[in-house]
Amino acid sequence: MKFTKLAPALGAEVSGVDLALPLDDVRWRDIEAAWHEHSVLVFRSQTLDDLQQVAFAARFGELAHTLKDYEGGKVHPALMFVTNEKRDGKYVGALPDGEMFFHSDMCYLERPLSAAMLFAIALPPEGGNTVFAGMYAACEALPAGLRAQVEGKLARHSYEPGYSTSNVQMRMQAPASPRAHSFAHPVIRTHPATGRKALYVNRLMTECIVGLPRAESDALLLRLFEHEEQPQFQYEHRWQVGDLVIWDNRCTLHARRDFPATHLRKLRRVAVRGERPY
Repeated sequence: MKFTKLAPALGAEVSGVDLALPLDDVRWRDIEAAWHEHSVLVFRSQTLDDLQQVAFAARFGELAHTLKDYEGGKVHPALMFVTNEKRDGKYVGALPDGEMFFHSDMCYLERPLSAAMLFAIALPPEGGNTVFAGMYAACEALPAGLRAQVEGKLARHSYEPGYSTSNVQMRMQAPASPRAHSFAHPVIRTHPATGRKALYVNRLMTECIVGLPRAESDALLLRLFEHEEQPQFQYEHRWQVGDLVIWDNRCTLHARRDFPATHLRKLRRVAVRGERPY
């Protein structure tokens, strides 16, 4: 296998491996070490079927079952399609259309995801890129005064998965409904495998910093969002059919570029359950 760095802050492309075949322990350890180092791994030209992707994801830990009953769940409860495809007038998956602000998957649960992976099945002719942001680098580059303001603080995250939810509206400007999932986690979290510190707030789902007056919390969060979304912390992935991308959800954010709703975009997702952040 060969690992090629994709951007200064995060990301590496992995070549010389067919993920449809069983991985021996040596290759697996190399992949896991590279994932911990680069946070995002890209495997091009793969031919994984549903259960082969599930098997690869399971090497990273306990699989996370989807919160809703999606089409992919008929094959395995951890499978979900991120797609605008419809069948009998109903979406077969989740997050069908449009842009999405930066976020960390399921940060609104007590145990957010540790890993998530997408496999590209069908793509629009343009748009729909996924932009990753490295939260190790963002944390390390925090101005000392700003870091002192958030060290030891908790931030509350909330989200209500569903087709009516806006993915381009900051949660702190859109109060959560009584049905929304919500949980508070450290603003700066420690990665359990690497011991490194990562910034852990995001524009889409972070509602407030616990214990601060709302105006002060809003102002502080806006400074954090603007800091962590700077281009030098980013890698933008331009999808190709057959790409499999896995990211460490504990130390990255990701966002989606807009794309034409008239074209099919279909990616298969499997995710891994994480630990409670600390």
